[in-house]
Amino acid sequence: MPAAKVTSYYDALGLTRTCTPAELKKAYRKLSLKFHPERAESIPKAEAEVAFSEISEAYDVLSNPARRAIYDQYGERGLKEGIPDGEGGVKGGKYRFNNNSLEIFQAFFGTSSPFADILGATGEEPPSFYGELTGMQLPFSKEKATPVVAALEVTLAEIFNGATKTVSYTRKLLKDDGVTADEAVETQLYVKPGSEEGLIATLEGQGDQGVHVLPGDVEIELIVLPDLLWSREGNNLLFKHEMSLKEALCGKVVEVPTFDGRELAIPVTQVVSPGDSKTVPGEGICGADLILCFEIEFPATLTVDQKKVLKGVLP
Repeated sequence: MPAAKVTSYYDALGLTRTCTPAELKKAYRKLSLKFHPERAESIPKAEAEVAFSEISEAYDVLSNPARRAIYDQYGERGLKEGIPDGEGGVKGGKYRFNNNSLEIFQAFFGTSSPFADILGATGEEPPSFYGELTGMQLPFSKEKATPVVAALEVTLAEIFNGATKTVSYTRKLLKDDGVTADEAVETQLYVKPGSEEGLIATLEGQGDQGVHVLPGDVEIELIVLPDLLWSREGNNLLFKHEMSLKEALCGKVVEVPTFDGRELAIPVTQVVSPGDSKTVPGEGICGADLILCFEIEFPATLTVDQKKVLKGVLP
């Protein structure tokens, strides 16, 4: 690795134009550790910084297939100033290195420490002598991006029967040029009978992407839509039924449409008081109970004759 300005990105890494991605990684690993400014001892620090920067820029370009293709055909000028667009102008030319050598190093090794080869693979426990050797605290390894939360709305009927639903969400997608863009994603998810509200599934690695983070997860939150007549307590189904005062006193047959297409005819023969309920075993979610919750409609007024009749028959 010469100290002077190299003539090409391949020269900076000591490689040929036919090198493989594996050879690129091997060369960058070896040279970036050798010329890291905090570690290099055989040359002045200023020369090490120049060499480290050239190595980093070369790897940043050649490890990206799109950048490498442009560089191979049009050289560094085409990469940074644009390539012919076929109409007499140029397109592209947005690549800038920005001297972010340490960021590239940390993204590659999972740590900014110049002693990454001593520490071992990312995620391993550092050796006990690490602090004495370097005088530094071990940085955090690369972390996952913040989870994307996707809401999945379902009805009680779908909770009762089970249903395959489409989950839609938007994530950050990392493109070949290192820039992120929004991507709309749809996926299918089966909601099992009896599923509870809240976190129902995690799609690992299917969330936001980024240059210096691991792909994040997608957390799917189940939301049960409200219903005018139906509600839920655990796997018990609650059905709200309004009845008149006469029905509450004299009884009736309550017809209940079920979520699986049947119609239940439930006789109510006892006197119903405000707040009373009736349990029908086995007709709830996953074999739990159906509970009829009665709401009594009292008449707004009574005539004198009606009052006399009631006084005559009621205790």
